[in-house]
Order: sequence, then structure tokens, then C-alpha cells
Amino acid sequence: MAITTFYTHLTDLTGFACRLTQKVYSTGQNVLVWLPDEESVQQFDQALWSFNPISFIPHEIWLSGQDELADLPIVLLSCGSELPKISESSIIINLDDIFWCDAPQPPQRVLELVSADLDSLAAARQRFRTYRKAGYIIEHYDMRKKDGK
Repeated sequence: MAITTFYTHLTDLTGFACRLTQKVYSTGQNVLVWLPDEESVQQFDQALWSFNPISFIPHEIWLSGQDELADLPIVLLSCGSELPKISESSIIINLDDIFWCDAPQPPQRVLELVSADLDSLAAARQRFRTYRKAGYIIEHYDMRKKDGK
């Protein structure tokens, strides 16, 4: 069954996303980090290069129109309105307002990262309802209760 996990009230969205990307990648699964726009993709690309000076997360930028995502353990960064076809085992880290349950091939695992601002929380509530309606199991972690690390 498909699962969506919401991490809400994040104060350091980029730092948390980098740590989560590293954690998921270390399990040997594909990771697609979906960002709002090309500038965000470039910024996250730089963040992955610099967030941990003693490790490296190999990653690429996926451009709209490229082939399907490979089944190799890889981290891809992308944005846009065209959702890629993904393997069932891929894990999506969503930093945008995209509804992954509407993708051509909906993923089995989506990690929704939500900052603490009111607009982001309101958009996340709508995604929460949409995923639930699509039959996803929903998990939620309120990061105000944790230090986010």
C-alpha cells in the first residue's frame, strides 16, 4: 500500500531535506527530490555538495523530457509540471505543491516536507486530504516536538 509521510513545521527545510536525502539514499533506494522551480533545484544541488563536509551524496538533475528514472540507487533533483514516470521502489521527497498521487505512475512512498509558515501548512493540509482520498496511508511527524536532526 502507498504511504505518504508528512514532516511539518520544519524550521530548516533545506538542512532537513539534505539529511533525509542522505538517509534514504543510504538504504540503496532511488530518491527523487522534487522542488518548486529551477532556482530551487540549483540551490538544493549546492546544498547537497556542502551540507556534510565528510560525506557526499551522488546526484543528478533530471530534466523534463528525459527517459524514465533508472532502477539504480541514485538521487535525482527536478522540478516542473511534467511528472516523470518512476519505478515503484523510488522514494519521492516533495518540496513543492505537486500531488504525487496524480502522477502517471503514482509512487508507493512520498515524503512531504513542510515549513512552518501558514501558506505552506495550508497547502500541505490540501495534499494530506488528497492523498488520503487516493488511498494512501498517511503518517505525520510534527517537527516542533523534535529538534529536526
